Amino acid sequence: MKRQAFYFFSGAFMLLATAACSEHDDMTGDNSSTTATKTRIEVTADMGAGTRTLRPDAQNHIISEWAKGDKMVIYNIADENKSTEDNYSLVNIQNISSNKKQADFAGDVVSFKPVTTGNTLAFFYPGAAFEGEKTVVPVNPNTTHETEQGADLTYHDTASKIKNLVALNMKQQDGTLETIDKKFDYNWGKVTITSNNQFTNYTGERKNKTTILKTKVTLQRKVTFWGMKFTVNGGPSATGVLTDIDSIKVNGLRSYDVLDLQDGTFKGTSDEKEYVINIANKNRSKLNIKSDGYVWVAFMAEENASNPTNFTVTVYTQDGVFTKTASKKFENDYDYRTNITVEKVKPQPWVEVNGVKWATGNFIHYKKGSEEYWGIAPAQWWISNYGDEASPMYQIDRRQLKSNGLGSQSWYVDSNLGVFKHSTDDIDLFQWGTIKDALDLKGDNCLLGIGSHDIAGKYYSSRGNVFVNPTPIANRSQATHGDIAKYWTEDGTKHYHYRYPKEAELEKLCSANTIIAAYCYTDKGNKIYGAYFSNSVSTGANSKFPTGRKIWKYQDVTGLVLANKGLFLPITGRRPGGIKANRVNVDLRYVNYNSGFYSQYNSSQAMSDLTQKGLFFGAAFKMNVATPSKLQGSALRPVYVGADNNDETKPLDAAKVHAFQNILTEAGRKY
Repeated sequence: MKRQAFYFFSGAFMLLATAACSEHDDMTGDNSSTTATKTRIEVTADMGAGTRTLRPDAQNHIISEWAKGDKMVIYNIADENKSTEDNYSLVNIQNISSNKKQADFAGDVVSFKPVTTGNTLAFFYPGAAFEGEKTVVPVNPNTTHETEQGADLTYHDTASKIKNLVALNMKQQDGTLETIDKKFDYNWGKVTITSNNQFTNYTGERKNKTTILKTKVTLQRKVTFWGMKFTVNGGPSATGVLTDIDSIKVNGLRSYDVLDLQDGTFKGTSDEKEYVINIANKNRSKLNIKSDGYVWVAFMAEENASNPTNFTVTVYTQDGVFTKTASKKFENDYDYRTNITVEKVKPQPWVEVNGVKWATGNFIHYKKGSEEYWGIAPAQWWISNYGDEASPMYQIDRRQLKSNGLGSQSWYVDSNLGVFKHSTDDIDLFQWGTIKDALDLKGDNCLLGIGSHDIAGKYYSSRGNVFVNPTPIANRSQATHGDIAKYWTEDGTKHYHYRYPKEAELEKLCSANTIIAAYCYTDKGNKIYGAYFSNSVSTGANSKFPTGRKIWKYQDVTGLVLANKGLFLPITGRRPGGIKANRVNVDLRYVNYNSGFYSQYNSSQAMSDLTQKGLFFGAAFKMNVATPSKLQGSALRPVYVGADNNDETKPLDAAKVHAFQNILTEAGRKY
């Protein structure tokens, strides 16, 4: 571990007084018209013992050297966010000293007003972070407080013009020092222009007056570097080091925040900060790991360095998925190297939250060809048609079914109404208490009863009526209604057994230590949105429900879910009750900006003849247990009961299904 002290000596700031014209703009609250000025600036950066482009030295400490193509951003704080420029000013490297510790930069600085004594110039490296696929963008200094339909979110919206606040986005990296150097090695500094810095020179035939500024700026590195080498006992290589890696996810490291160029402090709200990094190549090729075996990542260490950071790392390889959860103290402006011993992910029949053991998938019915399956889905994120293209076979009333991506969460009609036809061959929504008629989507098939009763683990021989509570029976073969999860996981072909969740068990989810508006990636590469619950306390504040109609701050929990660290409930919408012809429809599943998406999950508790208790959450729904209709089709996440002979070493039942082999096999979990 080595701390890098970077001193950027900016000497011979030559500000040529060339008042170039640009368009005139009227600023809000200012009736005067001000012309932006373009100022030529030449900067000598003397790094002393510090250096610039990242590489390991002989002792494996990460050093850096100035290199051809390096750029820095300069921003005049005196602009007071009135600038009408689309892009920040860049200065480009011109000359590099023989020891690569000093370099000359030159370029133009565009300011709302001419640079003068008392102005403070902010410097930011790397300038390349503002170009191409940008990892740094301006955001509005004033926060947006979103309260639509019950949301309570505060964040900084992106800005179209340059501002003193910039968003730093480190969520997508490729594991190499070269890319970190170009896009993620964030350094900041500032210098205030004083009269002592100014010298007068005269150039040209007309003796044009030139102001020369000589000063020094010290840049502070705002990030940390971490080299990770992954080993596994009995792994695929002779050394046990994993080098044939497809991708990596790291949860717990701060990857998104807002930096103030005025003072170098972070100003991101708890709602907008993010703590996950995806390390992958865009073309889905294997990671480029050097001979030393390290994968490198840059992130923003927590400002209270005395507290350890909790993290989970998930490594994807062709030989399986490996994981590790641990804690480590990090400080900014340090580099670390760690050998991490990971373990292969072993599929579990349950995941525990607040003392309740939940199934690792919703209850589903799936049929493909001659293969038919009733039981627990092969993955927590599974929903019907999760990775399918929109097709006319799913459209409603000849209304064109459109799509903005793969999967039923992306299907809509009209402008943003998420409605499509449910297929009994791929179904994840069921009327309350149905067994025999579970695939009769149009019928009135829910279990009736006059008042409160609980069907967890129980069977009934008829639908009953609204005047009396149904009488449970012991004989499974005679059951027409009751607990469908128990019915199908105790059919003699399943090793693991489940039941309907009770109301109190759903209530416990609402008080979990961590509740995050989240998404998981599927084997098809698309996202499934939902809610993540965990006993572990997450780094940073939890996301909130209702989430509002923006989905940009849902967080990636794919690695955590794979590692069985928490429960993920996907957003499934519902099938409406009421008119029988409409009960085949799924609505409120379309997850996109300005769409009204949500989920309702069944409990075993009835409240009246046609109502039950269920869990709600979504764009306009807080996380709570409320009262949906029994006639509506709702999702069902069962609770784990046990295994045959208490043997939990067997593969999951869904692993035996050929149609699920790309997700889950008897050898292990892939997604």
